[in-house]
Amino acid sequence: MAPTVATTTPAAAAATTAAAAEVKPAKRSVGLGLPALPPLLPGLASHGQPRVASFCKRLARNVVAMAAGEAPAAPLAANAEITEFINALKQEWDRIEDKYAVTTLAVAASLGMWSAGGVVSWFAYRNLLFKPDREAFFAKVREVYEDIISG
Repeated sequence: MAPTVATTTPAAAAATTAAAAEVKPAKRSVGLGLPALPPLLPGLASHGQPRVASFCKRLARNVVAMAAGEAPAAPLAANAEITEFINALKQEWDRIEDKYAVTTLAVAASLGMWSAGGVVSWFAYRNLLFKPDREAFFAKVREVYEDIISG
C-alpha cells in the first residue's frame, strides 16, 4: 500500500493561514438568551502555544548552559522578585534565636485562621444563606437591639 501524500497549492495555504488569523465572534448560545462571548485576541487564538514554546526554548537553553558549565540565563523579573523575597525570608529566619516559638506561633495562627474561617462559613450557612433563616436572624438581631436600647 503506497503512502498518501497531501499536497496543497500556495493559494490554498494562504487561504488557510488567513482563515486561521481571522478571529470570528462566538455565536449566541441557543435557547438560553445569553449574550455572545467577546472574540479572542489574536495572540490567544492559538491557546498559548507561543508562550509554551518560548518557555521550552528558554528551559532547553538553561539545561544546555548548565551541562556546558556556564551560568544559566538570567531569570525573569517575577522570578527575581520571588528569589529576592525568599532570600530576605531566609536571612530573617537565620536571625531568629527561638525558632521553636516562632514555628509554634505560626502553626497556632494557621489553625486559628482555619477555625475562624470554619466558624464564619458555618454562621453564613446557618443564618444568611436561605431567606427564611436570614429573616429570622435579622428579626432576632432587631429584638436584641430593641432590648438593649430600651433596657
